[in-house]
Amino acid sequence: MRVLPVIVAIWSALAGAAAAGDACDLALLYFGARYEKLEPQGEGDCAVPDPVRLMRLSPEIALPAKPVLQCDTARALALWADRALKPAAAALPGAPRLTQLDTGPGHVCRDRVGTGKDDPKPSEHSTGSAIDITRFVFDDGTAIDIEPREGDLAMAFQRSARASACLYFTTVLGPGANAAHDDHLHLDLARRNGDWRLCQ
Repeated sequence: MRVLPVIVAIWSALAGAAAAGDACDLALLYFGARYEKLEPQGEGDCAVPDPVRLMRLSPEIALPAKPVLQCDTARALALWADRALKPAAAALPGAPRLTQLDTGPGHVCRDRVGTGKDDPKPSEHSTGSAIDITRFVFDDGTAIDIEPREGDLAMAFQRSARASACLYFTTVLGPGANAAHDDHLHLDLARRNGDWRLCQ
């Protein structure tokens, strides 16, 4: 019996109950994440009830920016890195290991890009539900910056990362979605009817 499917089943069952925080802790501990549980942050439209400051997704993968995120967002990030990013990195020449994700700060009180000043809507960053990825760093000293790309292995890795992210996040925006996302991948867990996902 594989351990990961059992762990996933346990934390999925817990996530719908009052023990959701314990479920998230279980997932992060499974991946060996390094994080700090924080007191609730902000208020109103800019509140994070269960924040964590995430330093590492696993013993191998550092997050130098130490983003503050909802625990569920941190868990989705750890799942994506383990199940999608690490195998994609292994397909690159020399099979380098992913050692670092460069990111934004996570929780930031601001409006969503593209919403008008007359009817602004809070960004998912306001609730700690979103994270921006700007660069992937590998143990052989190479790095892949998020930017418009064509016709090389860096493009293939970036597209693999972007497509697979939509299995773990409900919103994925990157180069080509709009000018505001040409230099990063925006990932969030916005809730929509019918589990509809926006992948651009």
